[in-house]
Amino acid sequence: MRTLSADLAILGDGPVARSLVLALADSPLHVVMLDTSPLGQSRPSQADRTVALALGSRRLLCRLGLTMPLTGAAAIQIVQITQQGISGQVRLEHSLLNAPERRLGEVAGLETLNEALALSLARCSRLQQESPGPLQTLQWFPDRVQLDWPDLRVETALVVVADGGHGGLARLAALQRMGWDHNRHAVIATVTPRQPLPGVAFEHFLESGPLAFLPIGNHQFSIVWSLRPGDASRILDHSDAAFLEALNRQRPPHLPPLTLTGPRSVHPLFFQRLWAEPNQRLALVGNAAQTLHPLAGQGYNLGLRDAVTLAALLREAAARGNDPGEASLLRDYARIRRRDRLETIVFTETMNRLFSSPRLPLRLMRATALTLLDQIPFGKRELAARLAGVHLPAQSAIPDFSMDEHHVF
Repeated sequence: MRTLSADLAILGDGPVARSLVLALADSPLHVVMLDTSPLGQSRPSQADRTVALALGSRRLLCRLGLTMPLTGAAAIQIVQITQQGISGQVRLEHSLLNAPERRLGEVAGLETLNEALALSLARCSRLQQESPGPLQTLQWFPDRVQLDWPDLRVETALVVVADGGHGGLARLAALQRMGWDHNRHAVIATVTPRQPLPGVAFEHFLESGPLAFLPIGNHQFSIVWSLRPGDASRILDHSDAAFLEALNRQRPPHLPPLTLTGPRSVHPLFFQRLWAEPNQRLALVGNAAQTLHPLAGQGYNLGLRDAVTLAALLREAAARGNDPGEASLLRDYARIRRRDRLETIVFTETMNRLFSSPRLPLRLMRATALTLLDQIPFGKRELAARLAGVHLPAQSAIPDFSMDEHHVF
């Protein structure tokens, strides 16, 4: 059995894990990034998956050295929020933020983001990458954690869990958990409207849940359609013509008819939050810490802020010669991230529950609220800034990032 020693071991090699490595590129820490995917199994294709990059995340990725926009990325300049059967709407435009980038965010392919991050890892001289498969056991010692696989042992001061919450560590480490099933599945597909609408994203609320249209290249949209599990299964089996007919009946009022569609996939929707005790030498980032409803597309954006915040604290500890897994650092990490995480969770869960209720009084209240909000510039600006990730709680400011007129963290 090979044995490796590291200051930091990252479980997972997805976008959040790679972002964390890049944020540590200028640190003296020896980092091991471990792909915990099952050995010998082909990974499911992510060609149909997209990621919404908020404006704040775009700026963070620029700071990490990525060239933006990513290949094939489409800008989000306007977001229209509507409710089925009700005329009220909110229209959020990039001009509300006076941002020089002239966008609220952008949409990129998940594979494109992953590949761009992977290329940038070449400059991380103290990174070692391994693919040992799912973690088998872990043991705690006063000064380290020991991770074991059949052919590999890693001893490290700190373990960062960035495996999306699917690696089984919750059981191995007895992590604390809260969460619930939304009893909804998301149907994901690419569709083409009859007339192009570049730069416009739609968030349309149905009784079954939100139906999002995110602009992508070639004047197409990537959709995320929240449906009850049985309805999602039936929609998945539809012919293209039947699928488009069903989708056109539900599309938002300002979106032209949809005429073409590509392959479809379905994914269960649930909320989950996991956390470790500070003395466990474990830090959770991204979906391993919190799995959100895809409403508002905040998953990777929240995970990126997790990663950059943790990296800032680790760089400070390294500069002082401190233990990267010390309990005080992990308490600071949890404290700084708490408010941003909580506000994002409350926002997405409340919006999903509030706008999915079929009760008539609530429907009328929602219509009134949408109409009023659209007429209040301050309220629209605050909502746009929050969705764009440029107006975050002061308690969650990233420790070593400066603030100027265009960057609010």
